Amino acid sequence: MDPLNYWAIAERDIEIQNPITDRKLRLLSDYCDIRDGLSVLDIGCGKAWLMRQWAEQHAIEGVGIDINARFLEVARRKSPAKGRLTFHNAAVKGFPVAVESHDVVLCLGASFALGEPPDALEWMARVTKPGGTMVLGDMVLKHPPAVPKGDILPPDTVGMMGVVERHGAEVSATISASEADFERYASHHRHATLTWARENPDHPDHAAVLRKSREDWMYYQRTIRPMLGWTIFVGRKKG
Repeated sequence: MDPLNYWAIAERDIEIQNPITDRKLRLLSDYCDIRDGLSVLDIGCGKAWLMRQWAEQHAIEGVGIDINARFLEVARRKSPAKGRLTFHNAAVKGFPVAVESHDVVLCLGASFALGEPPDALEWMARVTKPGGTMVLGDMVLKHPPAVPKGDILPPDTVGMMGVVERHGAEVSATISASEADFERYASHHRHATLTWARENPDHPDHAAVLRKSREDWMYYQRTIRPMLGWTIFVGRKKG
């Protein structure tokens, strides 16, 4: 099964592809000081909901990069009222982006496209202008396990702030998903994949989709729900 096809199924009914609400994402307009003339880069942009909202209200120059062509089809459906957006169906690694070329660099739930969060932050710091804004949304440890687990768990919020600041950006704001936000997100995936399986019983990927859906659902219930959260870190690059 092609993983890109799986995620196109799991996220077919949602445009905000992270465990957070539109209301919380709108806070980023202020935290990033979004205004006319800014250049914005969205790493692993998916359907680019946030950047499209900004381009409706401000004359920004936005660039989105994602490997999933189906997500980019959604991102390109409507030209924004004020900004100009360009989307590239490509892997982020190796994609040519000039050093210190963007005012705002986003990576919401897509650090895996560059490795681990420190790898993503190193890349983001390189392409963000001095004084620009780096925005990383990623998993954080909410509650450590009572009994040590074999899973490799992320740092907590304080630890992740340290990672951001070691890459040259002072954290000025955080936005965290609630348990209800994450539950909604995980449930959307589970519901969409089960619905697809009922609608496509003879599809060659039928069993593989159900298997991954079950694995992700149980990982959410057993690990994410009791121990992990998801937080956006807004950092201002020094300079």
